[in-house]
Amino acid sequence: MDSIIGSVSAREIASAIWLGALVAFLLIYKPTRSGLAGVLKVLFQPLIMIPFAIAALYAATEIYLLHRLGWWSVVNLKTTVLWLVTFAFVTMFEVATAKNRKAGLGKITRDILSVTGVLIFVTELHSFPLVVELVALPIVTFIVLTGEVAKLKPEHASTAKLLGCVTGAIGLSYLSFSVWKTIEDWREAATWAIAEEFLVPIALSLGFLPFLYGWRAYVAYSDVFTTISIFGIDKRLVSYARWLAVTRIRGDLDLLDRWRKAIQSSRPSNKSELKHSVTALLALKSREASPPTVQPQDGWSPYLAMQFMADVGVDTGYYHHSFDDEWFASSPMREIGDGPAFRNNLAYYIDGSEHAATALKIKLNVNDPANGGEAEDMFILYSIQLLEQAVSFDAVERLKLQIASLDAFEADIPFGSVTLTREDFTGGIKGGYSRKFEVRRGHREAD
Repeated sequence: MDSIIGSVSAREIASAIWLGALVAFLLIYKPTRSGLAGVLKVLFQPLIMIPFAIAALYAATEIYLLHRLGWWSVVNLKTTVLWLVTFAFVTMFEVATAKNRKAGLGKITRDILSVTGVLIFVTELHSFPLVVELVALPIVTFIVLTGEVAKLKPEHASTAKLLGCVTGAIGLSYLSFSVWKTIEDWREAATWAIAEEFLVPIALSLGFLPFLYGWRAYVAYSDVFTTISIFGIDKRLVSYARWLAVTRIRGDLDLLDRWRKAIQSSRPSNKSELKHSVTALLALKSREASPPTVQPQDGWSPYLAMQFMADVGVDTGYYHHSFDDEWFASSPMREIGDGPAFRNNLAYYIDGSEHAATALKIKLNVNDPANGGEAEDMFILYSIQLLEQAVSFDAVERLKLQIASLDAFEADIPFGSVTLTREDFTGGIKGGYSRKFEVRRGHREAD
């Protein structure tokens, strides 16, 4: 017990004191007391507590295995409790709320093995005297939180940048102090006990990844089943839909989300249509893995067209059915500028049939005409990139001056045409307009 108490740093004591003071204030101050009770009531709901309890049980199994291997002892209890609260529970929340759960889990995996983890550990090896920590903690917290709030509003970008620099300087001072103390007392720092304090959280985090993968799957399936029950299909088909998802889609959570969107769009009315929706998606995914060749006179392979703008950081998402024989893919709107109200935006669109893309478009919406220069420069860059990827570099050399002038034009290319047009907004934003650069190829006539 003495070793555990002795391992508590001045920074951790200061944090506990300020946290205790905050809780006491919330309990004493009448307006916040009822709100705190409501928060605690929500927090202790079975829907939240059961997953946390299962996670704690999983972590306890990890600890037992590490103890059996001789890599964990009661001396590591404080570090383990902090790991459980600050990593295990927090990452469960991050995985559950991430828009792209696969990317969110990948980020967590990278963070475990990143240099940042080493720097944080070194920083925490030594702390300032308790009085300094007590004074510094609220000041640093205020600066960090103010910087995060400033990031939410474009008009405060300069403030956010300044506070980011201040936060970085503070972090560097903490790190420098800890490195200095570590070098000064290197005999105390270079011990197996210190090494264990560093390695135990890493081992626990790596061992926790399978649980996070399972948790991610559970949350994804819960979201899908809830959505299709309310907005997707007849309630009598929900049980069959669950069975199809578990047996046919299994752990492919990306495909699961695509299936949810397909169901909401097509709304299958019986088991046969529901089964066909899964079969069609599986076939489509197989086609995406090995895209069929599309002859130039017919257009482009949709799956190659999706990669045409990758070099400039544009992701179109999936090429999917729209209505009748229409298929399309589109990128999210990319906002340009920092206007307080309406911003200019840019997107990439692919239109075609199931087997061939026949129209590729870059569309710019100038919603802030006074600051349209940057957006138009990006529109020119994107248009040239698309022309090079979709046609050839020779086509770029022939048409780049016309594109750069932004004057409307139409030009022929093998098996198709290239057009640049402008359309002024009618009503709404005064002086607003859109530009569209379009490359067409193939026999399909488009609107």
